[in-house]
Amino acid sequence: MRVAFAGAAHSHPFADAANLATRGAQLIGVWDADDADRRDDFAARFAVPVFAGLPELLTERPDVVVATPRTPRAVGIAVACAEADVPVFFNKTVAADAEGLARWEALPEAPRFTSSVLRFAPELVAFAAGLPSRPRAIEVHAQHDIAGFVTGARSWQDSPSGAGGTMVNIGVHAWEMLDVLLPGATAEILSAVRVTTDSSASELLATVHARVGEIPVTLTIAGVDGADRYAVRTWHDEGMRELVLPDDADGLGYGGIADAVLRLAAGTVPVDAARTSAVYRNTIAAADLARAGGGRLGT
Repeated sequence: MRVAFAGAAHSHPFADAANLATRGAQLIGVWDADDADRRDDFAARFAVPVFAGLPELLTERPDVVVATPRTPRAVGIAVACAEADVPVFFNKTVAADAEGLARWEALPEAPRFTSSVLRFAPELVAFAAGLPSRPRAIEVHAQHDIAGFVTGARSWQDSPSGAGGTMVNIGVHAWEMLDVLLPGATAEILSAVRVTTDSSASELLATVHARVGEIPVTLTIAGVDGADRYAVRTWHDEGMRELVLPDDADGLGYGGIADAVLRLAAGTVPVDAARTSAVYRNTIAAADLARAGGGRLGT
């Protein structure tokens, strides 16, 4: 497979490139309109040419594009790839607010998908498949230190109008994990409370209480100092089940996302667009409510 990279805005494409190369893919080039230093670092690390524009990159006829732009550019790249008839995978995030999500959802159908790597975490997939019954309640934790997001070239990720800040940039991981447990879950957000800090333009952490049908759901979305921690706990008539994902690349789903990109290149879209919309609607609704001061949000 010939793989091109449109954007190197954060760390994920570096991991994707390494994993795809290990799987035999040919990396053919990179373009980025905003982050020249990261683009050049990527080009040097993987010995690929830098392209001056996205059209020039697409004329190389890659089998698939891995797109990691700053979030506001996602829709434009999706349009360009669709017009060039090239499948494209988007590293999160593709929308930071309801307006951005509406633009994403209005795109014509084309071979594309976006996902948190956690959707493909092997132990999470196995955990969901092994649940004894439909959960009575669910708790999700997503912790990722935001120190790298709050200063310098990556501070756009901490901005509510950039990648959406902590509640969107990290929150999408939590909502993707919920979607693995309850496919297509559309949540009623009952309350959302955030903790702010002078060092962040968004928030340090947040707690969200929601309901999916008759199932109460609690999410903790955190960017405090320390190691990553992604975990779920479910309650059933048969007892409680819980999982903490391994804190390594394959355990968190990076290998799985590379395999999913190759499936996309071969003609299979790994994540249904309706599930992506549900994840982002939940993510953005929770962020909006928390930033409005909390309270109840209607269905």
